Amino acid sequence: MSNQVIQMRNRRRWKSVEDLAYLLRDEINADMIFGKPCQVGSGDVALLCFERLFFRNGSYASLTIMLTDDGDVQTADIVGYGGGEGLGNFSWGANRNFAEMAEGVLRKQGFQTYSAQKI
Repeated sequence: MSNQVIQMRNRRRWKSVEDLAYLLRDEINADMIFGKPCQVGSGDVALLCFERLFFRNGSYASLTIMLTDDGDVQTADIVGYGGGEGLGNFSWGANRNFAEMAEGVLRKQGFQTYSAQKI
């Protein structure tokens, strides 16, 4: 099983972390398992967890997103994982597609990808 990790940043800060969390919840085609925006010190953080059934391989993929805002820059750490099934545990790209869904939503909000890797 492979995981897709995408890291993004945004210096424009058009929306708050809480508003971005609600936007992701509404735009990502999946079940939101957990979502919690909160303030930590002088910064804002949101942790979001999603799950989705992919019919093409009959398995679930998961997506975790951590949004942060330190007052100067917003960051997003996106991790798509799971999606494998059976003996070979092949995901057929389900975890990558899932992570790229979130990346697309955040790109429309001014975020830019600075790292994307398959691990």
